[in-house]
Amino acid sequence: MKDLVVIDADGHVEEHDLTFSDKYLDPAFRAQRPQVVATDGLAYWMIEEQLFPRRLGRGCHNLGTPTSYGGKRTLFTQSKPESLESLELRGPDARLRDMDAEDLGVAVLYPTLFLAYPLTVNPALSTALCAAYNRWLADAIGASGRLRWAAVVNLDEIPAAIQQVREARKLGAVAVMVLGTAGDRLLDDPALLPFFEVVAQEELTLSVHVGWACPSLSNLYADLYTATVIPFLTPVLMGFASVLGSGILDRFPTIRVAFLEAGCEWLHFMVHRLEHRFHFARSMAKIIPQTAPRAACPPREYLRRGNLYVSTEVEDTLLPQVIDLVGEDHIIFGSDMPHGDRERFAAKTLLTRTDLSEAAKRKILEENPRRLYRL
Repeated sequence: MKDLVVIDADGHVEEHDLTFSDKYLDPAFRAQRPQVVATDGLAYWMIEEQLFPRRLGRGCHNLGTPTSYGGKRTLFTQSKPESLESLELRGPDARLRDMDAEDLGVAVLYPTLFLAYPLTVNPALSTALCAAYNRWLADAIGASGRLRWAAVVNLDEIPAAIQQVREARKLGAVAVMVLGTAGDRLLDDPALLPFFEVVAQEELTLSVHVGWACPSLSNLYADLYTATVIPFLTPVLMGFASVLGSGILDRFPTIRVAFLEAGCEWLHFMVHRLEHRFHFARSMAKIIPQTAPRAACPPREYLRRGNLYVSTEVEDTLLPQVIDLVGEDHIIFGSDMPHGDRERFAAKTLLTRTDLSEAAKRKILEENPRRLYRL
């Protein structure tokens, strides 16, 4: 497609030893620094004597990081096509070469380790880890205009999260990542309102990303197969309901929100169910006023306003139907590079689809993410 600049709205980095080094980690927490440990060719982060990832047992999850130990690839990363320098973003040039191979013009980068919650039960340490990650990634990207990034925050300490949003804006972030819940609290918890307010004030995108967000949900699962489906993906749907059903979009009408890496095929189910229950709750409120919806509008009205976006998997069969439902201006593309379960050359795959218009392809691959992140 002529003059197309593909914008990867959801790429990733794999954290490594420099991420939490003295240059970035608050001196008060250096004795609790995350350490990379290895056994049987596998590497793990050890945080307060807990290992991440935890692939066995209740609350199990899978993460790509750490990708190396002692400068050598771990067992699970040996087959990845990207260089170690690209995986760990030890230099922008290495990642840019891998992007060039897949015709990706710009990438917005998200974390890997922070897709698991909680990394620690110590809120102050969690805040320090988020701050270190943000400073490290801003440094690692440097002045590269083709690499942009999303900050992480600790929603267990709202004053600290507000400070992190403001610092991230100064460091050059274009988005703030949250998971679909704030631990065992929903995103519509009133305590989070000051956080949403500062995200809107700083004009950063709020990105609701897949991840093991809710311990109460995650701890129901003890096999990795289903743990990478329900507790990993469902929080995004929970976050969607929280954002659209709570009045957040009425209080902060200009905030831009993206729902990332859960595909788009769930939208019909969620929009239809929320729409139906919105009108039901309004009817019920005539009898019991306290049951009235907190949101002023049904979901379709918020979607029509143009500041909500959902990423698609390029193989999503129902993508044309999703476009019919919400419009082609609300769908974005994410490559998930360099995670191991991604589809390589995904942008090229999307361009070959015959059930999408050329205009829709251009919007998904460039125009929509450019507008979402204000690039």
